Order: sequence, then C-alpha cells, then structure tokens
Amino acid sequence: MAAQAGWESTRPPLAGSGPRTDPDRNPARVLSAIALASMAAGAINLAAAATVGRDSSTQTLAFFVVVALAQLAWGAVALVRAPRWWLALGAAGNLVVVATWAVSRTVGLPVGEYAGVMLPVGFPDALAAALEAVVVVGATALLVRGRGPARSPARSPGVTVAAAVVVGALALAGVLSQAGAIGSSSTGSGQGTGGGQTGPYAPGGGGTPGGGSSGGGYPGGGY
Repeated sequence: MAAQAGWESTRPPLAGSGPRTDPDRNPARVLSAIALASMAAGAINLAAAATVGRDSSTQTLAFFVVVALAQLAWGAVALVRAPRWWLALGAAGNLVVVATWAVSRTVGLPVGEYAGVMLPVGFPDALAAALEAVVVVGATALLVRGRGPARSPARSPGVTVAAAVVVGALALAGVLSQAGAIGSSSTGSGQGTGGGQTGPYAPGGGGTPGGGSSGGGYPGGGY
C-alpha cells in the first residue's frame, strides 16, 4: 500500500488537469487594440467633419461623416464580436481610406474638390492614417487566422485597458490638433483670418490659398 501511494504521488499529472491557457487570448489582444484604433480614427475624422466641413463642399463633408461613423461603428461591434466578414470589411474599408489619403498627399486625387492638388501632411491626418493602417494590418492578420474572438475585452482586460489609455490619448491629441486647440500656428502670411491645423485629409481652416493656416492655406479641404 505504501509503495502504491508513493507511485501515485509521483505520477505525472494528466493532460488538461492543470490550468488551461485561453488560445484566443493573443487574438483578443489584437482585436481590442485595432477596435480601439478604429474608434480613435473615427473620432479624429468626426472632428474633421465639424471643423473643415464649414468651408468644404457637401461631398467632402459627407465623406468625413460617413468614414467617421463607419469607423466608430466597426470598432464598437468588433469589441463584442468579429466574424470573418466583419474583419474583411474593416480591413478593406480602412485600406481604401489610407490609400486615398496617400494619393492626396503625394500626387493629388484625380477628381473632387482638390483634384490634382498635392495636399500637405499635418499631425491629425497622419495620425488618423496611422491608426487606420494599424486596423488594416491587425484585421488582416486575424482574418488569416480565421476569425476574431468574441468579447475580446473580457479575454484580455489588461491589454484592453492599456490600449484604451494609449489610443485614447492619441485620439484626444488628434481631435484637439484638428480643432486648432494645440499645434496651430499663431501667425499666417497675412491673408485670411482662419487658422486651424491641417485636417485628416484637408488642410487649412479658412483663408485663401497661400495664406493664414499651418496646413498650407487651402480652405476646407478634402480628399
């Protein structure tokens, strides 16, 4: 009996009898991060709609509003559930937005209010584009894996809180910069009175081309 008890005490534990690691923990961390990044980009774009929309065409204003609401909605839903089609939608939609921003900043868009105009890069627009790129990469990685885990904040609370703090701070900085509360130039070239930072896709906040704003002086703006 003693020998049997000794053997049982040294017997290795059965597989699965120890603490189990959640296989979805790392994907949940990624999903939480990109969902919050999408919502941050949406907040910056919403601020752009509120600031540059006054001086832009209806088309530009509608673009900002649609993109902002889509990014906010996608991030909120992804925090609860992210099936393959939802990940694909987020990756494709943000890729289109990033590509449009890149073209508008390098060669100029072929159509629209600023067709052929190479718009300058500002802090809010670069930040929004970076957040959107994060969403594209993360959503694509999860899409290759198969799907995003449900209720990602509950599976990775620590990473979710940390990501919320970092992304929230970036979003706040982008919104304030877009609104001209931080980082705006105090003097212009003498033309126009509208200051303002460059918007996510639209420089300037008033004034005539060539004067008055840190974004290059174009009123309103847009892709």
